Amino acid sequence: MICKSSIALLLFVVSAFFVSTPVWAQLTIHAETDVEIGLVIYNGLDESPLFTGSMSAETSRAIDTSYLGLALLVFSGGQSYPVIIGDEPLTLRIASPNIPPSYPVGSENEFFYKHLSGGDSGTAQYAFAKLMIQAKKLLESSHNIHTPEELSAKKREFHTFVGEHYNRLKHSDMVRRLIAQYFMMHEYVNYHRDGAPASNIRIQYEKAVLNGVNSWLELVTPKIPDHKILNYIVSLYYNRSMVSLASMIMNNFQDSAYCPGDMGNAFIFPGNLSVTSTNTNTKMHLSEIRGHKVIAFVSNDCPVSMVETVNKARKLIAQNSDMTLIVAPLQELSEKHLAMSKMISGGSLFFIDDQKWREEQLPTMIKLPLFLEIEAE
Repeated sequence: MICKSSIALLLFVVSAFFVSTPVWAQLTIHAETDVEIGLVIYNGLDESPLFTGSMSAETSRAIDTSYLGLALLVFSGGQSYPVIIGDEPLTLRIASPNIPPSYPVGSENEFFYKHLSGGDSGTAQYAFAKLMIQAKKLLESSHNIHTPEELSAKKREFHTFVGEHYNRLKHSDMVRRLIAQYFMMHEYVNYHRDGAPASNIRIQYEKAVLNGVNSWLELVTPKIPDHKILNYIVSLYYNRSMVSLASMIMNNFQDSAYCPGDMGNAFIFPGNLSVTSTNTNTKMHLSEIRGHKVIAFVSNDCPVSMVETVNKARKLIAQNSDMTLIVAPLQELSEKHLAMSKMISGGSLFFIDDQKWREEQLPTMIKLPLFLEIEAE
């Protein structure tokens, strides 16, 4: 005979199992031609690959995932298409990278694509697809604002929409796109006022941007860490080479202008360390660079570290300093790192290009920005 306490325990275990077990969806990709693809998924401001690989013609790939939301199908040639992953099995058929994928008749994706193309989307009740369509319309509605009053009203719409729907929007690229467009809107507005000096336009523009940064920190910090929000906003300006504005944002929100990690080890910089010069496009050893040196640690996924490095390089050049700035990337040296050299003039940047040194001395993430003055052996 089973006692009541045993029944209660059994019910607790069963209920706990169903609460903690994620919902799994199955997506099948069928390629009718040879393709190299990636499938990107989202969580707030983060994006990550769900699948990356090559597929031969007339082959299929089944992907089991607990992710439910909007993904992005990306081809090696740069073409990309949205894909809604729901809790029902879905087959996505690829005919060509230049043609949107096709879906079963009556599926949520077919409903979504028909609406996006302006066709008759029917009366199906697909709540997530409709939310994505609503977000797209909100983005499009922001392109024709011209006055500060229109800007303020549209910014409130963006905040309200994200605040009310964040838990569903976070599994799409819409949080990223809405925040990006929110800050782009500032550039549509005419800040001129009769009788005000021309310099007032820049002041009002910068004030509006800073108020926007503060409002997003207040709105989504409980859901997204403040340093992630600030890094994303900073990246919107840094990626357009607007370093001064990115730096102004960092200076006004210093407590959030970092990327988390350890405080760093007692790094060793041997004289035979391989260094690349962006001016001469040649390699040399660290010992060949004379005088005082400062190492700037940067990460290609930490925009504030890049902004601070460009700022420091500019200051050293302006001061005619004899100190040489050397960039130490936390990842393999890439074009994204090298692009920093295009944001300075009158001087050059040097980059550590040494795989072994990075593997031996950068085992974990370090807190950024970080600068260290060193002397070569």
